[in-house]
Amino acid sequence: MICFDRDNNRFNFRIAGVAINNNKLLLHRLEKDDFWALPGGRNEFHEFSEKTLIREMQEEINEDIKVERLLWVVEDFFEFDNKNYHEISFYYLMNFINEGSDIFDEEEFFRMEGDTKIIFRWFELDDLINIELYPTFIKEKVVNLSNNIEHIMHIDGQ
Repeated sequence: MICFDRDNNRFNFRIAGVAINNNKLLLHRLEKDDFWALPGGRNEFHEFSEKTLIREMQEEINEDIKVERLLWVVEDFFEFDNKNYHEISFYYLMNFINEGSDIFDEEEFFRMEGDTKIIFRWFELDDLINIELYPTFIKEKVVNLSNNIEHIMHIDGQ
């Protein structure tokens, strides 16, 4: 994984997917966390970012996806677990290949990644304003997806 620490700082290269179905956005969180994020994971060395998203969706929810297009390239700065993060992220619009998948049938579902329980949930786009979602810019950007790739520089908490 492309992630490293220097003193109290962490650099992270993350790839995330935006899945919208019936005006609902798929989010996930670890059972221990009190906030939501878009599903995805860390890029591996010598792995194209689209392949990272495909791999992560297979690993996390055992689903095949089609990566539609790159939405956002994000430089994000935030604090988490007593570390100062400098995160570079690629966010892709994605669709699930199996349109009959049971992930569309339930508002919330669970998966295990190793010993970690991950909670997935579909949220109405109109309700995003009421949930703890990071990075915070997602709440406004996802309801008006641009046809162009956007470069976003973001600091959470500001």
